[in-house]
Amino acid sequence: MNRNPYSRYYVPGPSPWPFLVGISANGSAVGLILWLHRSPSYLLMSMMMGCMILSVFSWWRDLIREGDIGLYTRFVIKSFRDGVALFILSEVMFFFSFFWAFFHNALSPSCELGMRWPPPGIRTPNPSSTSLFETGLLISSGLFVTQAHKSIRAKDYDVGPIIGLLVTILCGIVFFLVQVREYYWNSYTISDSVYGSVFYLLTGFHGAHVVVGTIWLLVSLARLWRGEFSSQRHFGLEACIWYWHFVDVVWVTLWCAVYVWFGGWLYMWWFKMWDGNVYSFKYPDAKPSWYAYIQEERVPSWYKVPDRLKI
Repeated sequence: MNRNPYSRYYVPGPSPWPFLVGISANGSAVGLILWLHRSPSYLLMSMMMGCMILSVFSWWRDLIREGDIGLYTRFVIKSFRDGVALFILSEVMFFFSFFWAFFHNALSPSCELGMRWPPPGIRTPNPSSTSLFETGLLISSGLFVTQAHKSIRAKDYDVGPIIGLLVTILCGIVFFLVQVREYYWNSYTISDSVYGSVFYLLTGFHGAHVVVGTIWLLVSLARLWRGEFSSQRHFGLEACIWYWHFVDVVWVTLWCAVYVWFGGWLYMWWFKMWDGNVYSFKYPDAKPSWYAYIQEERVPSWYKVPDRLKI
């Protein structure tokens, strides 16, 4: 671990961790494919996941040691910032693909979906119940982690950042447990039409990101407890905060679009508030666009047009 004093950048020596991470990731992918084909190899999966965890832990340990002994110049830190920013941008594109699939089907539902969204038979979760509590958790966690960052920059290393990180970690754990509970009580699965598929892909991958962010916060809390952060050098924590804010923004967008707007509840609230008079024209004129494809005996009570509004 020696740095050339005439170079702006530190070039690390040969390391086995990238090779081991690549091998374990490939083995995990093979194990996942075998599981999807109903011939799982639990030994392969456990070995590859164990190798992955140990390799990533050792790799991060070496990175922290290199930073602690002063091998990282401001140019190296800038490259880390650019790398984290590009990583978060790739995550944005990852979720953008799922939102694209969701809006493609929700804005123009096909005949296979009954020309309706949500599709017939799907009982969507109430956005003012569990999901609203989860939204409050993540927004609160974002405020607490921001306060922890401000405390470190103000050279408060004892109370403010520790309490902020502890509360943020607690919010992440509670969010994950509540999400699992919501999955348990949902009346549809990932195989129930495109709504179930996109819903569980969006919320499931977001939950996985919450778990990763919570682990990252735990590592940052341990480093803070050991005194590895200062008011001027704390990029490890700052990158973790960027990632956590990204997780917050994704969830708020998901809640507004999937739960409230295209979950059918926004229209139901609007319909009830106006007592059915949600259009400026008469209902017989609107019938071909929204009303003709629904069987009258299957229409829910809140979806029916009041008799006093019909001509």
